Amino acid sequence: MKRAVPETILAFMLAVPAFACDSTSALGFLQRHWEETETETIWRDRYTNCDYGYYALLPSGVIGHGTHSPAPNHGFVVPLPDVGKTSLVSDDDPRLLFVNAEYNMSESRSLRRVADYQLGLASQGKATFRIVERKATTLDGLAAIRVRFEYDTSSSRMTELEVIALRSGIVYEVGLRTRQADYEHDHKWLVRIQEGFRLMSLPQGPCSND
Repeated sequence: MKRAVPETILAFMLAVPAFACDSTSALGFLQRHWEETETETIWRDRYTNCDYGYYALLPSGVIGHGTHSPAPNHGFVVPLPDVGKTSLVSDDDPRLLFVNAEYNMSESRSLRRVADYQLGLASQGKATFRIVERKATTLDGLAAIRVRFEYDTSSSRMTELEVIALRSGIVYEVGLRTRQADYEHDHKWLVRIQEGFRLMSLPQGPCSND
């Protein structure tokens, strides 16, 4: 993430227009998982991104917020604690879940160094930045690194957690930003979003999320 979360997710997130994520139900009807408002794209049940080769299952009642087409499509955010919010998500919201994918800008093929690069970006402008957890994990079976760090803002102590994975030059991130006091509650939502993350084959040419 290129930091804070909304600066990447809401500004850089979401690499094709968000015309996406239709599927055919058992009854044969076309089911659309997205809709565009005047300002953004909102997703229900599932978010799909064929360009970066992944999708994410959304728990019942959870709304994912992405950019409006034709803005780039990298991922989505979920506001906390109101996971069903349908109005525009603000950059100033202190509590957010996020899922993001973008091409690796670190110039390294090492997951460890990619994580170092991401942490370097995260620490910029944060005088009290402190890493409190870093360990190996997986993201849909892909080797990943889980990092958690804390820092102070003018109003509260903040905690961010990211699960970072690397595949074929693409960095995948599933994460949480929240106030330290809300971490235990909000982390449960992070676990559910991470469990719903799925990798797909990368496209060999133009693709559609329909």
